Amino acid sequence: MNIQTTELIPPIDAEPMPDPTETGVGNSSLLPDPKTLLVIFWRRIWIFLAVFALVVGAAVAYATLAPRQYTSTASVTIEPRRGDPVQAAGEDADHAQSSDFIDSQILSFDSPQLSAKVVMALGLLDDPQFGGPADQVVGLNPVQERARLATAAQRLKSRVVARRLGQTTLIQIAATTQSPGQSARIANEYVTQYLNSIEQARVAADQQMNKQIDGRLDQLRVQAEQADATLQQYKIAHGLMSSEGATMAEQESSALNTQVQSARAQLAEREGRLSAARQQLKAGGGGSDVTSVLSSGTIGSLRSQEADSSRNLAQLRSRYGPRHPAVAQEEQRLEDVQRQLQAESNRIISSLQAEVSVAASGLSSLESSQGAARGRLAANASAQVGFLELQRKADAARTVYAAFLNKSRGSAARDGIEQPLATRSANAVPATAPSSPNVPLLYLVGLLMGLITGVSAVVVAEFLDGGIKTKTDVERRLGARYLGSVPDIESTLDGLRSTEPPEEYIVSHPLSTFAEALRNLRASMTLRGNKRPKVLAVTSALPREGKTTTAVCLARTLAMSGASTVFVDCDLRRHSASDILLGGREGQLLKVLAGEIPIEQGLLVDTVTDLHILATHVAPTDGRDLLVPNLISALFSQLRDQYDYVVIDTAPVLGIADARSVASMADAVVLLARWRHTSLRAADTALDLLIGVRAKVYGVALTMVDIRKFGSTGQEDVYGYHKKFKGYYVN
Repeated sequence: MNIQTTELIPPIDAEPMPDPTETGVGNSSLLPDPKTLLVIFWRRIWIFLAVFALVVGAAVAYATLAPRQYTSTASVTIEPRRGDPVQAAGEDADHAQSSDFIDSQILSFDSPQLSAKVVMALGLLDDPQFGGPADQVVGLNPVQERARLATAAQRLKSRVVARRLGQTTLIQIAATTQSPGQSARIANEYVTQYLNSIEQARVAADQQMNKQIDGRLDQLRVQAEQADATLQQYKIAHGLMSSEGATMAEQESSALNTQVQSARAQLAEREGRLSAARQQLKAGGGGSDVTSVLSSGTIGSLRSQEADSSRNLAQLRSRYGPRHPAVAQEEQRLEDVQRQLQAESNRIISSLQAEVSVAASGLSSLESSQGAARGRLAANASAQVGFLELQRKADAARTVYAAFLNKSRGSAARDGIEQPLATRSANAVPATAPSSPNVPLLYLVGLLMGLITGVSAVVVAEFLDGGIKTKTDVERRLGARYLGSVPDIESTLDGLRSTEPPEEYIVSHPLSTFAEALRNLRASMTLRGNKRPKVLAVTSALPREGKTTTAVCLARTLAMSGASTVFVDCDLRRHSASDILLGGREGQLLKVLAGEIPIEQGLLVDTVTDLHILATHVAPTDGRDLLVPNLISALFSQLRDQYDYVVIDTAPVLGIADARSVASMADAVVLLARWRHTSLRAADTALDLLIGVRAKVYGVALTMVDIRKFGSTGQEDVYGYHKKFKGYYVN
């Protein structure tokens, strides 16, 4: 609800109105005050308890009434694939089962065939959970019987779960039924039927394989023997004798081919060296820079001498000049060394030519021998083709026969010693506690949901509640000054019931919490500003908001304090205050307003206090408007001169125009709002109407507050701490 705050016109000489946006002490602009949240929660405690009890009760009822389900678990270990026990170690290395293989075994537990076998083995067709009572299915034909078995298998399958335990080779089979013993039997029977099925499949596969092997073994042996005999006869007939897997002609030809290739390589190498030497000579090197020459030890020594002579010659020329005898002697020596180098180079090149000639002669001889060998090899070439064909057939026949023979021997040796594909790891045992419903978990969830739902209900109730509840609502949402609150009497009595109406209780219990609240309201209205107001008007937005009771009690409080006080009942139509104070006497207010009698004749005295009363016991019937400003102003002016305080009870502002006329003539006006009942919109509208007639609205006070609820009017108000002051009151 969006209520526009109204800027109230402060009374003359009064303190300024509070800033509606001002933050209270200790409040945070970012986070709500925890005490404020606690106050809201405590105000709505019964809503919270009702919703909490409803949710928790639903959880308890479900946990109590839901059928119990029991789960038992058996387990199977998929054995790792090991090497053939007949073969030697290392011929087939061990390796773990692949995840795909284990997953395929898990799927086998979900097969309808396996479930049907379990149904038949345990007689579950007659169980109401699966197939139904036997007396209801008498006389079914085979098709109907198969359909009934399929239905029971499907129902059983929905109650069984097979899962792999982590990354291990262990498969767990969990069965859930309404009986712990039946769950264990079903889980164990699933394991039994699974192991039987894989064993039956293995035996059938072995029998089929052995039958096929035995049927082919004799036939293959005969074929292999015939192929060997034919091969040997062919070799003898064509002279294809062999040594180390090849014929003599082939071995001779192969050796000659190798030698020819080697001779050709040697000749090519020597021709290359000679060709390189000739090209270097043709290039003008004189043979001294030929590679073969450079590798000679003699050449190396002469090169060293040549270098020494060249160095000495250069030194002598620089020292003595080109015509010195020592220079000529050294030049002669250098020429001798160079002639020796050239002679040695020519000798080496001649040697290379000789080596080429020898290599060419050897290659020619080998090629001649190779031609003769090829002639002999060509003579039996056609016979060799037939021999190879017969040999391939014989080898193939022997290979196939050996493979079948080894398989037959292995099957015979493995009979009775093969490792099983799977083994039973653990049997299922009857569960000692139901797996569903999980009662502790349901209780915990019920408590949590109850708390969450209860708090949510409090939040929704608080959001939807548009009534004025706290001092904060008055100051920040209405933009008015908060004058205090008047409690409901029974909320101050600690569970006792009040036997007196409020207007009598305030007289008989002047030291009570209720009386203190009226004194606080009196102080809020009379102790503000430099000029004390004398005419105090009490009004409300709507009827039945505690206006009349509060006005009477305020007037009696002022009278009991020793101040001369007069009470004027300006709610002429209902005159509820007059009915309380007159006690059966006739009120003369209408005559006073009409000018028929003076004020002194119309005043009466309260029977229990010194309060003077100007009231009426009947509503006006002649249609005259007696509460017009000039009449009210004259009346209040006379009373203001005679009394310390004039307390006015007006009609509700929203419904009766007289209330605004009377309020506009008062020195101070208090607008009462019933705690948690008066809406913000109604109070805001009433304030607008009062301000429109320039009434001196001092603020808003709350009535009928239940102070038993923690922080009922907000943590900032006195009732947030009223328990600390119990010793000060006599209720």
